[in-house]
Amino acid sequence: MEAIAALAVFGMAVVVASSFLDVQMSAARRTEARADLVRAAETLLESVRGGVMPLTSGDVDLTDEFQPMSTIRVRTTLQVTQCPLPDLYEVRVEVRAMVRSEEMVVSITTQVWRP
Repeated sequence: MEAIAALAVFGMAVVVASSFLDVQMSAARRTEARADLVRAAETLLESVRGGVMPLTSGDVDLTDEFQPMSTIRVRTTLQVTQCPLPDLYEVRVEVRAMVRSEEMVVSITTQVWRP
């Protein structure tokens, strides 16, 4: 009887431990994905600041620059609006990716002078 109770307690401990590990792995993956999304947004912003990317709104493909660093597939959008001052633009970068059936979104908004 005691052996059955001990096995039941052990079984419950295994179930709890496995669910805890799954939660930890999910949290780690979300953290890693968020870092990748921030890196993609910063890459696009620096490309705009440096004059490599034109100051035009639209979807941007970062596959060549981003895929070697990350396994997730990102979608990036660039929104550009003219500010009241000449040659000053507000630039908003939005990066999206699906991580474990959950959509993650990171956006950065800044102002950029025409390069």
